[in-house]
Parts: sequence; structure tokens; C-alpha cells
Amino acid sequence: MSDIGIAEQDRQVRHRYKIIVNTRERTVEDRTLSFAQVVALAFPGAQGGDVVFTVTYHRAVGPQRDGNLSEGGTVTVKNGTIFDVTRTRRS
Repeated sequence: MSDIGIAEQDRQVRHRYKIIVNTRERTVEDRTLSFAQVVALAFPGAQGGDVVFTVTYHRAVGPQRDGNLSEGGTVTVKNGTIFDVTRTRRS
């Protein structure tokens, strides 16, 4: 295999990040996670209807290490980023 082929393989290698979602360790390959992705990790198949989700995070990357993740938002993760996802019914 040529050096170009090896370089191409290196670019395709994805990193894995170990994060915590509702006290459970999860491994993800995306460095940036969306609100919907985090909710799906916490409650697979539970979106829609009269359910509202709240997502908070801790130990993320960047100046906003801790905060609330709004619907449609994203957060950059690193190993050890923690997410707390709660669901409630709309009243």
C-alpha cells in the first residue's frame, strides 16, 4: 500500500469518546452531539408526543463547560462529559 493509501486510512479513523448519560457510560464517535442525539442516548425511541426533555451537561469542551442544552443546540464533548436528561409530560 502506498503512503497516500495509509494517509487516507488515517483520516478515516474516528475517535471514540466515553461520556456519561444519566449515570450510564456511553461511547460515541461524534465530537459534537446534538440535543436530539443526547436524548436518544438517554431515552431511545421516546421522542414526540406530549413529552418534554431537559438536558444539562458538565465537563464539556470550551468556555461553556457546564450548562443547559436547548432543543436544536449542540455541545462539544470529551472523555468524561456528563449529561443529565429528564423527561416530563406537558401539562
